Amino acid sequence: MQRKTISLPDDLAEFVDKNHINLSRFVQDKLRELSESDSDEEEITEEQAKEIYEKLEKLGYMDR
Repeated sequence: MQRKTISLPDDLAEFVDKNHINLSRFVQDKLRELSESDSDEEEITEEQAKEIYEKLEKLGYMDR
């Protein structure tokens, strides 16, 4: 596993120490959540598609 280094402000470093947070595990979990949510954002709902269409139509992009 590749290691990365991050810097924390003193107040956050103190919080991590005081609460015995496994920062490595925490960051890995959050990065996994972000990567999974990014892949979900590629698909849009029918309602979102309609809203996009309406906005494009108002801007004149849907004229045939």
